[in-house]
Amino acid sequence: MRRGRPSAAEAEQIVGRILEASWDVLLAEGFEGFTFDRVARHAHIGKATIYSRFANKRELMGALLRHRIEAQHAHITAMGAGLPPMEAFIARSTEVLSLLLSPDGILQERLIDWMDQEGDGECGEIRNAIYRHSLVAIEALIHQANATGLIHIPDPAAAAEFWLEGLVGHARVTRAEENGDRVAHERWSRRYVHFFFSGTATVAPNTSASSA
Repeated sequence: MRRGRPSAAEAEQIVGRILEASWDVLLAEGFEGFTFDRVARHAHIGKATIYSRFANKRELMGALLRHRIEAQHAHITAMGAGLPPMEAFIARSTEVLSLLLSPDGILQERLIDWMDQEGDGECGEIRNAIYRHSLVAIEALIHQANATGLIHIPDPAAAAEFWLEGLVGHARVTRAEENGDRVAHERWSRRYVHFFFSGTATVAPNTSASSA
């Protein structure tokens, strides 16, 4: 008996398989070797199934980039849950550095550049969107840290901006040195967090009394 159209959950699962297979093919073959045929074989689906959801390579690449960015933001935000504020930021900083300097992170940067070359300057819009999204997420985490009463950063928005720029700047320098050592990332993150918090945070009222 022939099945009808897939359910919403099944359709979402198929898209997920396509995106995961696309990333694996992109890592293995690069942009030059990326084809819908290879993605279809890797995902064990028909090529027509891919075309029914993505009209062309650029549309698929755009969906792939959005998928990975959303997953990364969720993963990093969840890092350090339940830890004291400074330890949580150390965990997140270490994870961000490890991601940016990994083959996946480097390929993601190349993907943004590729979309810029294939499109009409959308790359700048994508980078700005990533930057704004990151700032909102970091500011929210700083507000959460303030709410614990263990620290108090008077201007979370400005602190988020400085935090992100310092972290990304270090990643760029480290990439130039080809440093992929996670232990080194954690060591730098610990120094960065302590330096950053000591320069931006003030002791919240009654903190000493409440923590004594």
